[in-house]
Amino acid sequence: MNIDELVRGARPEHGWARSDGGRRVLDNVITAARSDSASGSTAWDRPATRRPALRWSLVGTGLVGAAAAVALVAPAIVGGPDAPADGPPPAGALPGTIGDATGGTTTVTAQDILLAAATRAEQAPAAKGNYWHVKTLNVFGAVRVGADPHAYWMVRRSVEESWDAGTKKQPSWNGRREAGVQPRAEADEKAWRAAGSPTTWTIDADGVKDLVLSTRPGPGELNKDTRPPRYLEDVGQLSLEQVRQLPEDQKALRAWVTSRIQQRMGFAPGSADSDRLTFSLLGRMLLDTPAEPKVRAAAFRILADLPGVRGLGTVRDESGRAGQGVEFANGTYTERLIIDTATHLILADKVSSGPKGTATPSKESSTLVLTAEWSDAAPQVPSVPQ
Repeated sequence: MNIDELVRGARPEHGWARSDGGRRVLDNVITAARSDSASGSTAWDRPATRRPALRWSLVGTGLVGAAAAVALVAPAIVGGPDAPADGPPPAGALPGTIGDATGGTTTVTAQDILLAAATRAEQAPAAKGNYWHVKTLNVFGAVRVGADPHAYWMVRRSVEESWDAGTKKQPSWNGRREAGVQPRAEADEKAWRAAGSPTTWTIDADGVKDLVLSTRPGPGELNKDTRPPRYLEDVGQLSLEQVRQLPEDQKALRAWVTSRIQQRMGFAPGSADSDRLTFSLLGRMLLDTPAEPKVRAAAFRILADLPGVRGLGTVRDESGRAGQGVEFANGTYTERLIIDTATHLILADKVSSGPKGTATPSKESSTLVLTAEWSDAAPQVPSVPQ
């Protein structure tokens, strides 16, 4: 039995839960807790050697690698209005502006931004190192705390880090640390401060009783992997060698992606669901997969050609970093990539589902890229970003 058969046999054949977009939303619902009978405290229940959530393939974001961190020759984007909400625009359509040499502004499109990123990615030299090192801050699981009418929303945060060995001669490592909960938005922070800035809450949520939330970071862990690293799990669990053999040609790469989506999730190439998963899959490839420069360039060009991709102007991630927002929406599902306008690296990826315009947050999950590069640095317990 090959790896494709194993993957299909372990999961449903079709549908949202079959994709990693679905898996991430499900995983980011507060998990079952483990209670300590002596202290009454709770700890997050997780396998000691699981790979970080950033392994998941169909929730995409990010340009990978220190080698791609050279600034693009392009002016900085200074903003633009939201795209219209009356259906998907044509491929790459996006209202946005950049500063020009005369001190004015020039309109750009999502296609302009993605093609500029493709050009720079293609020019980046191949990087080397002992480990493919990825570190992310994951923000998820809005939970309502406090008493009405002064209740507010808090989100969970965790740091995930992995060091994938470049050869079979040395082991790979992964690490994790709870980073503590924080207010979801400015209004929630005001309500939290008005309540005296509490640091812990004991709640019942998603079938878990006496769940303890804390603003304090938890202890970190560092684990040696028991198996070789794999990438793009939902479309084949690729080895490092297989990643290095991905097609460099734009048409060939798109055909590979869409055929895998059709085989595993049942969505025909060109369908709305196939386009959504293509956006997510290629974003994930650019985020945490050590693909070659020409493969990254091809991925950016495919994103630029997808119908439904639109821009949001200047937006910020959960840590306050500003970039140009590029978004793909399909029904109640929305995925946003935030691109660093100085380097055209992707800073963050945010996935949300559920009705918009309501007081209750949609189910949402964000991945903030802190590091994605080949490195010789030794693995260590993850630190909490300041």
